[in-house]
Amino acid sequence: MRPLDREDASPEVKRFHQHLRQEVLPLRPSQYDISDTCNLFCEGCLFFAGSDHAGRRAADDLEAVDRFFAGEAARGVNYAEVAGAEPSLVEDKLVIMTRHIPHGVIYTNGTKKLTAEITHRLQISLWGLPKQSEKLRGADVVAKQVKNYRDDPRAIFVFTVTGDNVATIPDIVRFCADEGMRLSFNHYSPTESYLARLPAPAGARDDYFRFSDENDNLLLSRASLARSKDLIDAAMEQYPRTVLYDRAFNAWIHDPGGLHDLDPGTGVATHCACKITKSYRHFHADLTDAGEVKCATPNIACDSCRLYAQSLGTLLARRTRPALQGDGFEEWVRLWRLWYMLFWGNLPAEFDPAIAAPHRLAATVAEEAS
Repeated sequence: MRPLDREDASPEVKRFHQHLRQEVLPLRPSQYDISDTCNLFCEGCLFFAGSDHAGRRAADDLEAVDRFFAGEAARGVNYAEVAGAEPSLVEDKLVIMTRHIPHGVIYTNGTKKLTAEITHRLQISLWGLPKQSEKLRGADVVAKQVKNYRDDPRAIFVFTVTGDNVATIPDIVRFCADEGMRLSFNHYSPTESYLARLPAPAGARDDYFRFSDENDNLLLSRASLARSKDLIDAAMEQYPRTVLYDRAFNAWIHDPGGLHDLDPGTGVATHCACKITKSYRHFHADLTDAGEVKCATPNIACDSCRLYAQSLGTLLARRTRPALQGDGFEEWVRLWRLWYMLFWGNLPAEFDPAIAAPHRLAATVAEEAS
Protein backbone atom coordinates (compact mmCIF):
# COMPACT_ATOMS: atom_id res chain seq x y z
CA MET A 1 0.00 0.00 0.00
CA ARG A 2 1.31 3.43 -0.89
CA PRO A 3 1.64 6.24 1.69
CA LEU A 4 -1.59 7.98 2.67
CA ASP A 5 -0.39 11.25 1.13
CA ARG A 6 0.47 10.06 -2.37
CA GLU A 7 3.70 11.47 -3.77
CA ASP A 8 2.11 12.00 -7.19
CA ALA A 9 -0.90 13.94 -5.84
CA SER A 10 -0.94 17.72 -6.12
CA PRO A 11 0.17 19.71 -3.06
CA GLU A 12 -3.36 21.12 -2.66
CA VAL A 13 -4.91 17.65 -2.61
CA LYS A 14 -2.37 16.39 -0.09
CA ARG A 15 -2.91 19.39 2.19
CA PHE A 16 -6.67 18.94 2.15
CA HIS A 17 -6.33 15.23 2.84
CA GLN A 18 -4.10 16.03 5.79
CA HIS A 19 -6.67 18.56 7.03
CA LEU A 20 -9.38 15.90 6.89
CA ARG A 21 -7.28 13.46 8.89
CA GLN A 22 -6.40 16.05 11.52
CA GLU A 23 -9.69 17.95 11.90
CA VAL A 24 -12.53 15.63 10.85
CA LEU A 25 -11.63 11.95 10.78
CA PRO A 26 -12.37 9.49 12.16
CA LEU A 27 -16.12 10.13 12.15
CA ARG A 28 -18.22 8.30 14.73
CA PRO A 29 -21.78 9.18 13.70
CA SER A 30 -25.27 8.18 14.73
CA GLN A 31 -28.68 9.23 13.45
CA TYR A 32 -31.50 10.79 15.49
CA ASP A 33 -35.16 11.32 14.61
CA ILE A 34 -35.66 14.12 17.11
CA SER A 35 -39.23 15.19 16.25
CA ASP A 36 -42.46 13.38 15.39
CA THR A 37 -44.35 16.38 14.00
CA CYS A 38 -44.08 18.49 10.86
CA ASN A 39 -45.67 21.63 9.46
CA LEU A 40 -45.58 20.40 5.84
CA PHE A 41 -47.14 17.48 3.99
CA CYS A 42 -44.53 16.33 1.51
CA GLU A 43 -45.80 13.77 -0.96
CA GLY A 44 -44.26 10.38 -0.26
CA CYS A 45 -42.53 11.61 2.93
CA LEU A 46 -39.90 9.10 4.05
CA PHE A 47 -40.95 9.60 7.69
CA PHE A 48 -44.74 9.65 7.61
CA ALA A 49 -45.14 7.53 4.47
CA GLY A 50 -43.37 4.70 6.26
CA SER A 51 -43.99 2.86 9.49
CA ASP A 52 -40.76 3.52 11.38
CA HIS A 53 -42.36 6.25 13.49
CA ALA A 54 -45.62 4.46 14.28
CA GLY A 55 -46.78 4.27 17.88
CA ARG A 56 -44.01 6.48 19.24
CA ARG A 57 -44.24 9.80 21.03
CA ALA A 58 -41.30 12.19 20.94
CA ALA A 59 -39.47 12.73 24.21
CA ASP A 60 -40.37 16.13 25.68
CA ASP A 61 -38.49 15.93 29.00
CA LEU A 62 -35.49 18.17 28.37
CA GLU A 63 -33.55 16.72 31.29
CA ALA A 64 -33.97 13.31 29.74
CA VAL A 65 -32.85 14.70 26.39
CA ASP A 66 -29.77 16.18 28.05
CA ARG A 67 -28.90 12.87 29.70
CA PHE A 68 -29.42 11.03 26.44
CA PHE A 69 -27.06 13.20 24.40
CA ALA A 70 -24.51 13.29 27.20
CA GLY A 71 -24.59 9.52 27.03
CA GLU A 72 -24.18 9.55 23.27
CA ALA A 73 -21.12 11.79 23.53
CA ALA A 74 -19.71 9.51 26.22
CA ARG A 75 -20.34 6.56 23.88
CA GLY A 76 -17.95 8.22 21.45
CA VAL A 77 -20.40 9.81 19.00
CA ASN A 78 -18.75 12.89 17.49
CA TYR A 79 -21.12 13.54 14.59
CA ALA A 80 -24.92 13.78 14.78
CA GLU A 81 -27.23 13.23 11.83
CA VAL A 82 -30.55 14.81 12.81
CA ALA A 83 -33.84 14.33 11.02
CA GLY A 84 -37.39 13.89 12.16
CA ALA A 85 -40.23 14.69 10.98
CA GLU A 86 -39.16 18.39 11.30
CA PRO A 87 -36.27 19.10 13.71
CA SER A 88 -36.64 22.90 13.78
CA LEU A 89 -39.94 22.52 15.66
CA VAL A 90 -37.98 21.26 18.69
CA GLU A 91 -35.21 23.84 18.75
CA ASP A 92 -34.64 23.42 22.49
CA LYS A 93 -33.63 19.80 21.93
CA LEU A 94 -31.24 20.82 19.17
CA VAL A 95 -29.55 23.33 21.47
CA ILE A 96 -29.04 20.61 24.07
CA MET A 97 -27.68 18.21 21.47
CA THR A 98 -25.23 20.82 20.19
CA ARG A 99 -23.73 21.23 23.66
CA HIS A 100 -22.80 17.56 23.69
CA ILE A 101 -22.16 16.86 19.98
CA PRO A 102 -21.11 20.11 18.29
CA HIS A 103 -20.61 18.66 14.78
CA GLY A 104 -23.22 17.18 12.50
CA VAL A 105 -25.99 17.89 10.04
CA ILE A 106 -29.63 18.86 10.55
CA TYR A 107 -32.11 18.12 7.76
CA THR A 108 -34.78 20.82 7.91
CA ASN A 109 -37.47 22.31 5.70
CA GLY A 110 -36.21 25.81 6.50
CA THR A 111 -39.53 27.29 7.57
CA LYS A 112 -38.18 28.24 11.00
CA LYS A 113 -34.98 30.16 11.61
CA LEU A 114 -32.78 28.26 14.06
CA THR A 115 -30.77 30.01 16.75
CA ALA A 116 -27.07 30.64 16.20
CA GLU A 117 -26.39 28.44 19.24
CA ILE A 118 -26.84 25.49 16.91
CA THR A 119 -23.54 24.94 15.10
CA HIS A 120 -24.42 22.03 12.83
CA ARG A 121 -24.55 22.12 9.06
CA LEU A 122 -28.12 22.89 7.97
CA GLN A 123 -29.58 21.21 4.90
CA ILE A 124 -32.60 23.21 3.66
CA SER A 125 -34.85 21.02 1.52
CA LEU A 126 -36.26 22.51 -1.68
CA TRP A 127 -38.85 20.60 -3.70
CA GLY A 128 -39.49 23.28 -6.29
CA LEU A 129 -40.40 26.90 -6.87
CA PRO A 130 -43.72 28.20 -5.50
CA LYS A 131 -46.25 26.21 -7.57
CA GLN A 132 -44.29 22.98 -7.33
CA SER A 133 -43.66 23.50 -3.63
CA GLU A 134 -47.39 23.84 -3.06
CA LYS A 135 -48.16 20.71 -5.07
CA LEU A 136 -45.42 18.51 -3.59
CA ARG A 137 -45.30 19.84 -0.01
CA GLY A 138 -48.78 21.13 0.61
CA ALA A 139 -47.61 24.75 0.89
CA ASP A 140 -45.51 27.35 -0.89
CA VAL A 141 -42.71 27.94 1.62
CA VAL A 142 -39.96 29.12 -0.73
CA ALA A 143 -40.05 32.80 0.26
CA LYS A 144 -39.86 31.88 3.94
CA GLN A 145 -36.93 29.52 3.34
CA VAL A 146 -35.02 32.20 1.46
CA LYS A 147 -35.73 34.85 4.08
CA ASN A 148 -34.56 32.55 6.89
CA TYR A 149 -31.42 31.09 5.36
CA ARG A 150 -30.23 33.03 2.32
CA ASP A 151 -27.41 34.64 4.31
CA ASP A 152 -26.84 31.90 6.88
CA PRO A 153 -23.31 30.44 6.60
CA ARG A 154 -24.55 27.14 8.06
CA ALA A 155 -27.08 26.58 5.29
CA ILE A 156 -26.95 24.57 2.08
CA PHE A 157 -30.13 24.36 0.00
CA VAL A 158 -30.83 20.88 -1.37
CA PHE A 159 -33.22 20.36 -4.28
CA THR A 160 -34.98 16.99 -4.26
CA VAL A 161 -35.17 15.85 -7.87
CA THR A 162 -38.30 13.84 -8.68
CA GLY A 163 -39.90 12.53 -11.82
CA ASP A 164 -42.34 15.41 -11.41
CA ASN A 165 -39.84 18.28 -11.30
CA VAL A 166 -36.66 17.17 -13.09
CA ALA A 167 -37.22 19.60 -15.97
CA THR A 168 -37.06 22.55 -13.56
CA ILE A 169 -33.46 21.95 -12.45
CA PRO A 170 -32.19 24.92 -14.52
CA ASP A 171 -34.87 27.18 -13.00
CA ILE A 172 -33.97 26.12 -9.47
CA VAL A 173 -30.25 26.63 -10.06
CA ARG A 174 -30.77 30.06 -11.61
CA PHE A 175 -33.08 31.05 -8.73
CA CYS A 176 -30.49 30.02 -6.12
CA ALA A 177 -27.70 31.76 -8.02
CA ASP A 178 -29.73 34.98 -8.19
CA GLU A 179 -30.39 34.77 -4.44
CA GLY A 180 -26.73 34.02 -3.63
CA MET A 181 -27.61 30.62 -2.11
CA ARG A 182 -25.50 27.47 -2.34
CA LEU A 183 -27.29 24.48 -3.84
CA SER A 184 -26.89 20.73 -4.01
CA PHE A 185 -29.15 17.87 -5.08
CA ASN A 186 -31.02 14.95 -3.59
CA HIS A 187 -32.91 12.32 -5.60
CA TYR A 188 -36.33 11.18 -4.49
CA SER A 189 -36.11 7.66 -3.07
CA PRO A 190 -39.47 6.01 -2.39
CA THR A 191 -40.48 4.15 0.73
CA GLU A 192 -41.75 0.60 0.44
CA SER A 193 -45.15 1.95 1.48
CA TYR A 194 -45.18 4.57 -1.31
CA LEU A 195 -44.43 1.94 -3.94
CA ALA A 196 -47.07 -0.42 -2.60
CA ARG A 197 -49.75 2.27 -2.64
CA LEU A 198 -49.26 3.53 -6.20
CA PRO A 199 -51.85 1.07 -7.62
CA ALA A 200 -54.24 1.81 -4.71
CA PRO A 201 -57.70 3.32 -5.42
CA ALA A 202 -58.35 7.01 -4.84
CA GLY A 203 -59.95 6.31 -1.48
CA ALA A 204 -56.59 5.32 -0.06
CA ARG A 205 -55.39 8.93 0.03
CA ASP A 206 -53.97 10.80 3.00
CA ASP A 207 -51.97 13.96 3.73
CA TYR A 208 -48.69 12.36 2.57
CA PHE A 209 -50.14 10.51 -0.42
CA ARG A 210 -52.42 13.03 -2.08
CA PHE A 211 -52.04 12.61 -5.85
CA SER A 212 -49.55 9.88 -6.67
CA ASP A 213 -50.68 6.97 -8.79
CA GLU A 214 -49.13 4.75 -11.43
CA ASN A 215 -49.27 7.56 -14.00
CA ASP A 216 -48.44 10.65 -11.92
CA ASN A 217 -45.80 10.11 -9.26
CA LEU A 218 -42.34 11.08 -8.03
CA LEU A 219 -40.40 8.07 -9.30
CA LEU A 220 -37.31 8.62 -11.42
CA SER A 221 -37.46 6.68 -14.66
CA ARG A 222 -34.41 5.85 -16.79
CA ALA A 223 -35.27 8.82 -19.00
CA SER A 224 -35.65 11.24 -16.07
CA LEU A 225 -32.39 9.99 -14.54
CA ALA A 226 -30.56 10.67 -17.79
CA ARG A 227 -32.10 14.13 -18.05
CA SER A 228 -31.28 14.91 -14.41
CA LYS A 229 -27.64 13.93 -14.93
CA ASP A 230 -27.28 16.13 -18.01
CA LEU A 231 -28.99 19.11 -16.40
CA ILE A 232 -26.87 18.88 -13.24
CA ASP A 233 -23.68 18.57 -15.33
CA ALA A 234 -24.69 21.73 -17.17
CA ALA A 235 -25.51 23.51 -13.90
CA MET A 236 -22.07 22.69 -12.46
CA GLU A 237 -20.48 24.14 -15.57
CA GLN A 238 -22.58 27.28 -15.68
CA TYR A 239 -22.82 28.07 -11.96
CA PRO A 240 -19.67 26.72 -10.25
CA ARG A 241 -19.99 29.09 -7.30
CA THR A 242 -23.61 28.11 -6.68
CA VAL A 243 -23.70 24.35 -7.26
CA LEU A 244 -21.98 22.09 -4.75
CA TYR A 245 -21.63 18.78 -6.53
CA ASP A 246 -19.09 16.56 -8.25
CA ARG A 247 -18.97 15.03 -11.72
CA ALA A 248 -17.89 11.59 -10.53
CA PHE A 249 -20.70 11.50 -8.00
CA ASN A 250 -23.17 12.82 -10.57
CA ALA A 251 -22.31 10.01 -12.97
CA TRP A 252 -22.55 7.34 -10.28
CA ILE A 253 -25.77 8.40 -8.60
CA HIS A 254 -27.62 8.44 -11.92
CA ASP A 255 -26.69 4.86 -12.81
CA PRO A 256 -30.01 3.51 -14.12
CA GLY A 257 -29.09 0.03 -12.92
CA GLY A 258 -29.17 1.17 -9.29
CA LEU A 259 -26.43 1.82 -6.76
CA HIS A 260 -26.50 -1.32 -4.65
CA ASP A 261 -26.14 -5.05 -4.82
CA LEU A 262 -29.17 -6.56 -3.08
CA ASP A 263 -29.56 -9.61 -0.89
CA PRO A 264 -31.80 -11.86 -3.03
CA GLY A 265 -33.74 -13.03 0.00
CA THR A 266 -34.45 -9.70 1.66
CA GLY A 267 -33.93 -7.06 -1.02
CA VAL A 268 -31.62 -5.19 1.37
CA ALA A 269 -28.46 -3.50 0.09
CA THR A 270 -25.39 -5.54 0.94
CA HIS A 271 -22.67 -2.89 0.58
CA CYS A 272 -24.32 0.31 1.81
CA ALA A 273 -22.04 2.35 4.07
CA CYS A 274 -25.03 3.53 6.13
CA LYS A 275 -26.11 0.17 7.49
CA ILE A 276 -26.68 -0.05 11.22
CA THR A 277 -23.68 -1.37 13.14
CA LYS A 278 -22.71 -1.78 16.78
CA SER A 279 -21.63 1.88 16.90
CA TYR A 280 -23.70 3.55 14.16
CA ARG A 281 -27.25 3.59 15.55
CA HIS A 282 -30.64 4.93 14.54
CA PHE A 283 -32.77 6.45 17.32
CA HIS A 284 -36.49 7.14 17.30
CA ALA A 285 -37.97 10.44 18.45
CA ASP A 286 -38.72 8.86 21.82
CA LEU A 287 -34.93 8.35 22.20
CA THR A 288 -35.15 4.57 21.95
CA ASP A 289 -32.68 2.66 19.82
CA ALA A 290 -34.39 1.38 16.68
CA GLY A 291 -32.61 -1.93 17.03
CA GLU A 292 -31.16 -3.96 14.19
CA VAL A 293 -32.99 -2.24 11.36
CA LYS A 294 -31.22 -2.23 8.03
CA CYS A 295 -30.13 1.43 8.08
CA ALA A 296 -30.97 4.90 9.41
CA THR A 297 -33.73 5.32 6.80
CA PRO A 298 -35.29 1.84 7.05
CA ASN A 299 -38.50 2.79 5.26
CA ILE A 300 -36.66 3.40 1.97
CA ALA A 301 -36.64 0.71 -0.71
CA CYS A 302 -32.98 -0.22 -1.23
CA ASP A 303 -33.31 -1.02 -4.92
CA SER A 304 -34.31 2.57 -5.75
CA CYS A 305 -32.43 4.45 -3.02
CA ARG A 306 -30.46 7.47 -4.25
CA LEU A 307 -30.56 9.58 -1.08
CA TYR A 308 -27.61 11.92 -1.36
CA ALA A 309 -26.11 11.61 2.12
CA GLN A 310 -26.26 7.83 2.19
CA SER A 311 -25.09 7.57 -1.40
CA LEU A 312 -22.11 9.88 -1.02
CA GLY A 313 -21.05 8.03 2.13
CA THR A 314 -21.31 4.73 0.28
CA LEU A 315 -19.28 5.93 -2.70
CA LEU A 316 -16.57 7.29 -0.40
CA ALA A 317 -16.41 4.01 1.50
CA ARG A 318 -16.23 1.92 -1.67
CA ARG A 319 -13.41 4.01 -3.11
CA THR A 320 -11.31 4.33 0.04
CA ARG A 321 -9.18 1.20 -0.33
CA PRO A 322 -8.50 1.66 -4.06
CA ALA A 323 -7.68 5.34 -3.51
CA LEU A 324 -5.18 4.64 -0.75
CA GLN A 325 -3.60 1.97 -2.92
CA GLY A 326 -3.10 4.44 -5.73
CA ASP A 327 -6.23 4.20 -7.85
CA GLY A 328 -8.21 7.44 -8.09
CA PHE A 329 -6.75 9.19 -5.05
CA GLU A 330 -7.37 12.75 -6.24
CA GLU A 331 -10.94 11.98 -7.32
CA TRP A 332 -11.57 10.40 -3.90
CA VAL A 333 -10.27 13.50 -2.13
CA ARG A 334 -12.51 15.66 -4.31
CA LEU A 335 -15.45 13.56 -3.15
CA TRP A 336 -14.36 14.21 0.43
CA ARG A 337 -14.21 17.90 -0.41
CA LEU A 338 -17.86 17.71 -1.52
CA TRP A 339 -18.77 15.82 1.66
CA TYR A 340 -16.99 18.43 3.76
CA MET A 341 -18.88 21.33 2.17
CA LEU A 342 -22.25 19.59 2.40
CA PHE A 343 -22.02 17.98 5.82
CA TRP A 344 -19.26 19.60 7.85
CA GLY A 345 -18.92 23.31 7.16
CA ASN A 346 -17.43 25.95 4.91
CA LEU A 347 -14.00 25.26 3.51
CA PRO A 348 -11.07 26.97 5.21
CA ALA A 349 -9.86 29.82 3.01
CA GLU A 350 -6.72 28.02 1.91
CA PHE A 351 -8.77 25.18 0.42
CA ASP A 352 -11.62 27.08 -1.17
CA PRO A 353 -10.71 26.73 -4.86
CA ALA A 354 -7.69 24.50 -4.34
CA ILE A 355 -8.87 21.05 -5.33
CA ALA A 356 -11.90 21.81 -7.42
CA ALA A 357 -11.97 19.78 -10.61
CA PRO A 358 -10.21 21.59 -13.51
CA HIS A 359 -13.45 22.21 -15.44
CA ARG A 360 -14.87 23.97 -12.39
CA LEU A 361 -11.78 26.14 -11.96
CA ALA A 362 -11.99 27.16 -15.60
CA ALA A 363 -15.69 27.89 -15.29
CA THR A 364 -15.09 29.96 -12.16
CA VAL A 365 -12.51 32.07 -13.99
CA ALA A 366 -14.89 32.54 -16.90
CA GLU A 367 -17.78 33.41 -14.59
CA GLU A 368 -15.72 35.96 -12.68
CA ALA A 369 -14.47 37.52 -15.90
CA SER A 370 -17.98 37.97 -17.30
